[in-house]
Parts: sequence; C-alpha cells; structure tokens
Amino acid sequence: MTTPFAAGVPGSQSPRPWSESLFAATAQLEAVIAAAPVIDPWCAQLQAALRDCTVAVQYHLEILDGDDGMKEHITREEPRLISRLDRLDAALKRLLPELRDAGQSSAGSTRALIEPLTHLVTELHQADDDELDILYESLTPIGSGD
Repeated sequence: MTTPFAAGVPGSQSPRPWSESLFAATAQLEAVIAAAPVIDPWCAQLQAALRDCTVAVQYHLEILDGDDGMKEHITREEPRLISRLDRLDAALKRLLPELRDAGQSSAGSTRALIEPLTHLVTELHQADDDELDILYESLTPIGSGD
C-alpha cells in the first residue's frame, strides 16, 4: 500500500508521509526551539521549521476536508465522532494564523520567542494527538475497547 505524500502542497520542501507530517514537523520545531542558544542561524532554522509546520497543518486540513477525506468518512461511518472532528478542524484552522504570526515575529529577541513557541508546540502536539485518537476510534468497533 502506498502512503500519500505532501508533495504538491505549496511550500513543501520535501515529500513526507502525511501520517507523520504534523508529528515530524512539530518535532523539528521543538528541536529548533531547544537549540536556540547554540544555533548561529537560529532565525533561518526557525523559519524553516515554522514553514514545515504550516505545510503539515495545511496538508492535514486538506486530508480532513478533501474529497473522500476524513470528515466525509467519519460523517458516513462514525457520526458519533463528528463533534470531535469539528474541534480538530477548528484547532488546525486556528493554528495557521498562529504559525504565520510566529514566523513574522521570529526576527525579535530569542528569549522573548521561546515561551510563545513552546505554547505553539503544545497546541500542535495536541492537534496531532486528537487526530490520531479520532482515527483510532473510527477504526475500532464500539465495545471492542479496554
């Protein structure tokens, strides 16, 4: 089975399996934040990590809302998960302007950026976790859990 890739998504630097895209992009952003005091071209690294996170969020929104996407599948097969999916959709859409704002403010003081960037990483991880939980629940028959 082939895995869909993020190639073709505007701004994507390299193909990456969509299932790992948000996780990998967030992990890269975390690594850049952690290395802030020791990376000389920190702003360039930060811009690249934020760009990758933006591409990942955009791609996950496309997977969610696209033809035969996750939203269509959940609506058809697991309507009990629709409200959670709507919250995930809203969270991903809320992350896009936050990522854009973080990219625009990354020319400022490194110390002043760490706290908002760390908060952004937490939100990205939460969206990724929520998406995985919804996918898992949509594939697990009711009553077959713990």
